[in-house]
Amino acid sequence: MVKKSDNPTNALINRNFIIRVLENPKENNVKNTKLTSANKLSNYINDEEIKIKLFNKILDEGKDKYTFLIRSRLKIDFQSK
Repeated sequence: MVKKSDNPTNALINRNFIIRVLENPKENNVKNTKLTSANKLSNYINDEEIKIKLFNKILDEGKDKYTFLIRSRLKIDFQSK
């Protein structure tokens, strides 16, 4: 059973976007990209402030696709559903 999110922003992101994460993009092949959720993105970023900035940008600008490179060790793609 799916647990309802207690965070409305995470729920909105999950409902509208597919999130793909690639760790160490310079060394890893694109085939190693992993799907994740807004909640689990915290496991990769470890910085709530950065995560909130990314989510605000995504929700405010209204594009279909976003790509972020975090400290050259993490590539995050958000693609609208």
